[in-house]
Amino acid sequence: MASSRASTSKVLLRSLSSSSAARPLSDIHPASPSPSPNSQRTQYGQPLPSSHPHLFPAYDTALPFPSLFPQRSLTPSHDYHHSLRGDAASSQLTPGITRAEYEARRRNLVDAIPDGSVVLVMGGRVKYMSGAIFYRFRQASNFFYLTGFNEPDAALVLEKRASTPRGFKMTMFVPPREAGYEAWNGPRTGTDGAVDVFGADEAIDIDGDGRSLLEYLKATLPGASTIYYDPPLCPTIPRKTSKLTSSNATTSQNLLNYLSPPSPSALDIFSKKTDFDAVVKLLAKAHDLAPLLDSHRLIKSPSELRLMRRAGQIAGLAHNSTMRFSQSPSAGSEAALEAHFEYTSSLLGAQRPAYVPVVAAGSRGCTIHYTSNDHPAPQGSLVTIDAGVEHAGYTSDITRAWPTSGHFTEPQRDLYSALLSVLKQCTALAVANNGYSLASLHRRSVELLRVELRQLGFDLALGELERCFYAHYLGHFLGLDLHDTPTVSRGTTLKEGMVITVEPGLYIPEDTTGLRSVVPRAFRGIGIRVEDDVAVGRGENVVLSAEAVKEVKDVEAVLQGWGGEEVERMVSAGQAGLGFDRGVETRQSV
Repeated sequence: MASSRASTSKVLLRSLSSSSAARPLSDIHPASPSPSPNSQRTQYGQPLPSSHPHLFPAYDTALPFPSLFPQRSLTPSHDYHHSLRGDAASSQLTPGITRAEYEARRRNLVDAIPDGSVVLVMGGRVKYMSGAIFYRFRQASNFFYLTGFNEPDAALVLEKRASTPRGFKMTMFVPPREAGYEAWNGPRTGTDGAVDVFGADEAIDIDGDGRSLLEYLKATLPGASTIYYDPPLCPTIPRKTSKLTSSNATTSQNLLNYLSPPSPSALDIFSKKTDFDAVVKLLAKAHDLAPLLDSHRLIKSPSELRLMRRAGQIAGLAHNSTMRFSQSPSAGSEAALEAHFEYTSSLLGAQRPAYVPVVAAGSRGCTIHYTSNDHPAPQGSLVTIDAGVEHAGYTSDITRAWPTSGHFTEPQRDLYSALLSVLKQCTALAVANNGYSLASLHRRSVELLRVELRQLGFDLALGELERCFYAHYLGHFLGLDLHDTPTVSRGTTLKEGMVITVEPGLYIPEDTTGLRSVVPRAFRGIGIRVEDDVAVGRGENVVLSAEAVKEVKDVEAVLQGWGGEEVERMVSAGQAGLGFDRGVETRQSV
């Protein structure tokens, strides 16, 4: 397994106190069916330390990341829990991230824009599977990064005002507290919670058609020196319909659906654009917020790195468990392996899968993003699983490959070892002092793979390695999103605090007709990818996915019964979730 000493992240967000209107989170108690700003509340629209203390680890910030997590342990370190201190979690707004850090993120953004600027950030919408059947809600990443607010149909407006004590005004638009809604669906945070808990200077109920937001923007945007806004993926084009009733006209003229569509669709939901002209024209001239915010999100704080380390631990242990499960009689299909991974990672504290996983047995491993996962996985096949999790909003992205027989065949071992060698060499280069970028690391991976394949008897024609056998990039940035900060160029030099994936792959087709390269027959039909998550340090780095075994001897050891059942024992002992590593012996190597 890759082993590198921890490098303390020097990238620290400024710790700024949030709005003077905000109360200490440990003081938030109580709740009443009728909303009242002065009433004491026990429940809000999302977990808080007072209502869900089991979800809020009290990270000791005096201990630097990532010394809490020895790189070579196959189970999380005892030190993780030794670093938890009493009620220190009371300042956390979301698990692992304090309210002061959210305020610092807003402050850093505001400091980077001109005086008089206005920033508009839309929250996520509920997505529907069919009719009234909805998918589990996931907040829009930029909105979550700046607020920590985890309810749908919300908006944030930041107005830079040098004359105010805070230097800017923070206004949140949130769904109103309604007794009928809350009786069916549970509590909402409401405007009082947006001020008391999330630090807004002003909070306004957002009505069903976004009229309150529309009126606020009509009054605010014309006086702005600069407007920053993240447009929807597929902006709607207002159009007219022939027949309207007064009721459907109200619901059709919906600013929320323009700013943040319920789903990316070219179908327009506006009946006419008249009421929206002023705002839409201003937003059309707005600066794109994404490049500015991506530059802030690119460098992870120590708190973010801790959460990403935990996401890597969870997914890594789930990969090991799935390796072991693949030896059982009930693991004869790709679907069964996918189900086991997701079941195990959920028990270990994952919120959700980070993406639709790839579970590819046999020659289906040659399809880079094979996600059907509906074929058998018979004994003797090589299985490639690309699967990660989301924990407290942050993602992991790990790929492992192994033989269901329990032992690599010679061709499988040779090809796997070639990839593993490239993975480890590229990981070692991924430190700030080396001056590499994702682009230059990728070029280096191509050079290294070409050498490895020639040693295995491949005679590669010019360009066919990249075009036919290794047709994807070496890696991408990782964070709140799987493909994080997409506006940042791959040519950007790696800096301390960035997190990247390193994922070389080889996909050797069964049929090599038409290729000019000479491919040894023994390797045809084999597709393999091996991937780790790497936190970049100045002179060192940290493999966030270190728990997932990848050395040939370690993979075969797990397949033969060593270590893969540890997760099941933890779950049976009630040690799942945030405390799943309590009482488990830490092993330094297989």
